[in-house]
Amino acid sequence: MGFQMYIQNLDGALAEGDENCFAFAWTALPRTLDAMNNFGMLTELPVPSAPALSAYGLAVEDFQHGTQPDQATANRIAEYRAAYQAVMDAAEPEPTGIPTFKLANNDGFLVTVAEISAALTAYEAHPHVDIAEMPVGDPTWGRWTAFLRRAQTHSGFRTY
Repeated sequence: MGFQMYIQNLDGALAEGDENCFAFAWTALPRTLDAMNNFGMLTELPVPSAPALSAYGLAVEDFQHGTQPDQATANRIAEYRAAYQAVMDAAEPEPTGIPTFKLANNDGFLVTVAEISAALTAYEAHPHVDIAEMPVGDPTWGRWTAFLRRAQTHSGFRTY
């Protein structure tokens, strides 16, 4: 159990292969977020609200397996999914780091290349970066920064 991060390809599909996935245990993510915060890699923004099903005239039952909606309901479901995806994909025009909420939730938020780049720029400018990835103790930090660099060369990553 924990948080899964998956690198996204240019076409929006999740990249295949173990090197394109990073898994955090429930106990490891808070330590990593603390380290990222200390390096100035995070930014605090409010968690955006997902659209309400009722705003589209929908209910949870409309999404149940085996449900065959009529065309009007199918259109509303498509509109809802597009609005929901827009919330999951949203980013600041000029990010200063990765929004903490994107890493602390497993809802499928997209961490963009621009957000990753801003976070890595802050990290690499920190005066103690030279000792941060030394192979001592827990290897999570070194593996995490390598994952961020890999995701930066793709289309970011999603959190689940």
